Amino acid sequence: MTIATEGMRAVLAPMVADHSFYEAIPGLRDALPDDLRQKVDTLRLGPSDRTIAAIGSILDRWTWSSQDIRPAVAPTIPIHCSDSFMCDCSRLAREYGVAMHSHVGESKVQAVVGMERYGKSLISHLDGLGLIDENFTAAHAVWLDDDDFRLMADRGASLAHNAGSNMRLGNGHFRLRRALDIGVNVGIGTDGANCSDNQNMYEAMRYASMVSKVQGPDPRGWATVEEIYHAATVGSAQALGLSNAGLLAPGYKADIVFVDLGAINWIPHNWTVNQLVHVEDATSVRHVMIGGTFVVRDGRLLTLDMAKLAREAEAARDRLENLNAEWRDLFVRLEPVVSSFCPGLAARPYLINRYLCDEIRV
Repeated sequence: MTIATEGMRAVLAPMVADHSFYEAIPGLRDALPDDLRQKVDTLRLGPSDRTIAAIGSILDRWTWSSQDIRPAVAPTIPIHCSDSFMCDCSRLAREYGVAMHSHVGESKVQAVVGMERYGKSLISHLDGLGLIDENFTAAHAVWLDDDDFRLMADRGASLAHNAGSNMRLGNGHFRLRRALDIGVNVGIGTDGANCSDNQNMYEAMRYASMVSKVQGPDPRGWATVEEIYHAATVGSAQALGLSNAGLLAPGYKADIVFVDLGAINWIPHNWTVNQLVHVEDATSVRHVMIGGTFVVRDGRLLTLDMAKLAREAEAARDRLENLNAEWRDLFVRLEPVVSSFCPGLAARPYLINRYLCDEIRV
């Protein structure tokens, strides 16, 4: 089974870096006891040229449909990557005509470290390296200011708004209304299942709408349901580099989700977009079509053996648990140090605030 044969459309962008977490956060390694410091030193990543060569090999040998299953380059977080590594990633993306994605300004720790390391915001630094263009997408973007938004808009770049993950991880709240007003393309995402718990895009839309409303009392400062829906469809397609998806229109891929208007979420049916954003939770989905081909009919998947997939997922979990068993003790010992050190960094003053409280207590 592959995603190509199961009828999915996807952009695959495995996260890469050339600095470990303990190298990326200044002072964290030095805060560890000697024995833990020696342990985390074994987690250092290999030579960056090997990673870049591996990415280049994957891009060079890509055999899946260039229209439906696409690769992208994803240096995970700027502070986890050297400038040379980021530039090499960008070079590969441009050479092969693919997108580049990175988690930028996701947390206050990232923003603070970026300012202290570069003397400017993360977006300004990346732009100074020549990395931001119409094929660049910054995920989360919580700790970006207006100048960052303007720069992204001017370059034709995109932002991926992951409201559920941002709340789950305590990142703070993305200013969707402001980003849209400045003219940045915004897509809506779920982030990974390990940090947002599910991949439900209806829930992601609802979270995005609610988060825009808790940032102020004036409805004129809220994102409308039409804007949320546009971000989740057209905006997300643009962020992924899919120029012929996201709309029901001539010349576009026939990617269609059919909902049952007899389901409880649609009784009574009185405002379609509002109900899609605020009420629907995927339980009303009846059929799904991808590229004009039905992959779900009457709630039944036509292209996947779910029982077989469940067995494979459980086997993968067991395999990973066994592979990581030797590191479990190290994690338990590192957790109290990391959970106190990083909030300490986040308590440092920064030029903007993206939390709902005025003061951070640690």
